[in-house]
Amino acid sequence: MKSFEIVKYFQKNKRNNLLKALKTVNKKQLATIGFLVSLTLFYLSGPILRLSDETLESASNTMESNAEALKANLNEVISDTIVHNKERQYLLLNIEEKLVAYLYQIPDYSYFTVLEPYLEYAPNILEQIPSAVPLEKGDYWLSSEYGIRQHPISNKEKKHFGIDLAATLNKHVYASAKGTVVLVLHSKNGYGTHIIITHRFGFQTLYGHLNKVLVKEGETIAQHELIGTVGNTGTSTGYHLHYEIIKNGLKIDPLHSLRLKQKIYERLYIKTKRYGTEEKRDP
Repeated sequence: MKSFEIVKYFQKNKRNNLLKALKTVNKKQLATIGFLVSLTLFYLSGPILRLSDETLESASNTMESNAEALKANLNEVISDTIVHNKERQYLLLNIEEKLVAYLYQIPDYSYFTVLEPYLEYAPNILEQIPSAVPLEKGDYWLSSEYGIRQHPISNKEKKHFGIDLAATLNKHVYASAKGTVVLVLHSKNGYGTHIIITHRFGFQTLYGHLNKVLVKEGETIAQHELIGTVGNTGTSTGYHLHYEIIKNGLKIDPLHSLRLKQKIYERLYIKTKRYGTEEKRDP
């Protein structure tokens, strides 16, 4: 059936509602309609995707420029305190105004580099972003990374959409950011007993193969709050936590998020210690 014939066909059925019209369409006609709709969406989405990429690149350049200026300001030898502080306030305000939109827009953690000077000045925002190891300190190791791997059960090459942290049974599992529990599911397959938490800026985290769940759906969770314990439920070959980060609906590599908060706070500690030592040396 040609495209103009499809239009004519639906014009004949305009007195019927859409549901009745669709019931009279055979499989071949439906396939043709689906193809035309897909083709239309492809051509319409092209400019939108290009615009989105261009907008992200522009936002990244702006944030990088502001971050470099802030870094220079923070490292500057102070000659005029009033001007220096006023410039810093302006830079921080300029970053804050664009920060929320930027954090919603970025697709993964590679874009966080330009924010590090700002995060050192306002690290509390990291509480709302997955930025910490979701396990109790010590006695765990990375047993499987994000990406293509040989599946431990099927032995077939398959993409692994998270990371596996091998640990002992009932080792504590913590929320990697502040958020709301949107799913608690007990299953004998797949992720097994698992939790999904929604966070700000388009982030979600998934904690799989748990033995115990210590939260409920709808509950608001703080960063570093105990949510469950390590197990071996679902499709699993040993005790471990399967951990995923979803950003704007897409599963991304969580590895670079694990010590993001720790890295920022360590830098702050070093700077505080250095400035404190310098202050003691002053007469």
